[in-house]
Amino acid sequence: MSDDSEDAHSSGELPAREGRPIAVRYQPGVVGESRRQAHLALTEPGTDDAAYWTTACGQVIPADVAEVADRPWGMPCLRCLVGMPEAPCPAGTGE
Repeated sequence: MSDDSEDAHSSGELPAREGRPIAVRYQPGVVGESRRQAHLALTEPGTDDAAYWTTACGQVIPADVAEVADRPWGMPCLRCLVGMPEAPCPAGTGE
């Protein structure tokens, strides 16, 4: 499924990133409510600061208009849920 929005990542491929998953969405009033889905992104290792957030579905959300949280809230982006890389299990808790 292609994303024709102006915020989609232009190459169609996500840059390789490591870090912890976070939820990112536009702040109220920046876009219409139907576009304020909670997207999943990864933090840069060692920092929570970014100029923009590249989500698992390929959207690029500028940090100055983004709300960021440790867990999803609101309407989730289904494409992000399907496209998020699997997190490794902490030692001793998984297979």
